[in-house]
Amino acid sequence: MYRIEPLDPARHQREDFACESPELTEFLRARARKEMGARASACFVLVEQRDPGRIVGYYTLSQTSVSTERLPEALAKKLPRYSELGATLIGRLARGLQWRGQQIGRLLLIDALRRCVRLSNEAGAVVVVTDPKDDKARNFYRAFGFQPLDERRLFVPMKELIEREARGWTA
Repeated sequence: MYRIEPLDPARHQREDFACESPELTEFLRARARKEMGARASACFVLVEQRDPGRIVGYYTLSQTSVSTERLPEALAKKLPRYSELGATLIGRLARGLQWRGQQIGRLLLIDALRRCVRLSNEAGAVVVVTDPKDDKARNFYRAFGFQPLDERRLFVPMKELIEREARGWTA
């Protein structure tokens, strides 16, 4: 069994974490704590209940905004007429090498999206966005309904996530 909790540098063994991306490995080891301290992002780690210090995977969230004119017209016309609207950014998402093929990325992303829905009730966000680092990551997010916002950024409307939450994330 797993649980997801905020990164606690005193308890979670960041130095033992390794994933396929050296950049994502190094972020968790060296920068995640600093970004959390600066309130630039929040980092959540997936741990096994039997070994709660060992990090299985992680993701980060932060607040951002999107230009209303970049959103598809069908979505934009249903939103308030502001030039920028609130969004939540999934900045990083990674799972450890030893958990490859165990659907850990899916667990992390669904937890992140659920957290985004809850957060939108307190700090408005009309979409969730992410900036995939490569085609593999882009395809991972596209499988969860993310669509292009521009040449690098993907998004999914918050309304769609709320509907998925109501259905129990079956789609």
